[in-house]
Amino acid sequence: MIMKPLLIQPQDLKGIVGMEAAVEAVRAGFREWGENPQLNAPRRRIHIPTGVRVSVHQGGVPAAGATGLMTHCEWVKPMAEEQVYPRLNHPVIVLYDAAEGELKGIIIGEITCAELPDNIAVTGLRTAATSAVGTDLLARPDATSLGLFAAAGQAKNHLLALMQVRKLKDVRVYSRNPENRRKFVDEMGPVTNLNIIPVATPKEAVRGVDMVLAATNSSVPVFDGNWLEPGQHVTTIVGSNVGLVKGGFTAAKRREIDDKTLERSQVLGIVSVQQAIQDEQADIYDPVQRGVIKWEQLIEIGEILAGKKEGRTKADQITFYKNNAGQGVADVALGALVLEQVKKKGAGQTLNV
Repeated sequence: MIMKPLLIQPQDLKGIVGMEAAVEAVRAGFREWGENPQLNAPRRRIHIPTGVRVSVHQGGVPAAGATGLMTHCEWVKPMAEEQVYPRLNHPVIVLYDAAEGELKGIIIGEITCAELPDNIAVTGLRTAATSAVGTDLLARPDATSLGLFAAAGQAKNHLLALMQVRKLKDVRVYSRNPENRRKFVDEMGPVTNLNIIPVATPKEAVRGVDMVLAATNSSVPVFDGNWLEPGQHVTTIVGSNVGLVKGGFTAAKRREIDDKTLERSQVLGIVSVQQAIQDEQADIYDPVQRGVIKWEQLIEIGEILAGKKEGRTKADQITFYKNNAGQGVADVALGALVLEQVKKKGAGQTLNV
């Protein structure tokens, strides 16, 4: 029997999945990719001279019965120390049956988690879940404290995601805007029941914590790698803007970390080495070219999940994880989970195609 595809729109996506389920779906997608490298292709982007950018993420997760792609478009405006988005459009996920290739569903809009249904951040749930998977593989199992750089939608999702993989107790949040720090504490304190403290300097967010996470739009390093201490873990998410640089829209590539952070990290985790090479990412590709690190030091999280490589092996190691670009396997895994939940609720619109 041929099943008709489902159209899922923004009103169907609000709080549709819990953060724990999202993290586990993304973890399963990366594990399959680690076992079969043919299941994912690096994100591709085109840049229009006006600053409009289109991204496409392709992947397949046979265990979830789905393959397909996610695409999104935004108007990007590079600033001196950060990248802003005057316009963000709804992402679109297209799902096909992994067995026979039938169209299963089209998902239009931002997927938000049940814990923060109104936290609209384009691809924010997938990004946070991907960060949580890598952090879980590399941070010390007994890590309970976090230094968080950023206080917007991505930071909120990331805090919830890390709570699924570590028993957090204390969080220090730093943002250049004191008001944003205060708002983050006021909103996320009641949601998480954690001890969240706003701090006035980047150093306060790094010293004495078990994990450091940067979820910013920064184009410059947000902390000094000399501040890192034995046993700490660092996760960063800022993506590549090489297309903007090559197109003449901005002079410098983006990065959240400095070379010292890479030099001092004994374990270097990453989502996709191929993505870092293709995008000439400033905090990975450029340090390799300068001899700060070597490509063979980078370990993809899918390889760890598939049992092909090791992550952290000692408690006193400084570990680093670069969530360096959204991958199609994660979008498809999350999309398949959403499709399942929407069907259970009897929502969505059947397409007669």
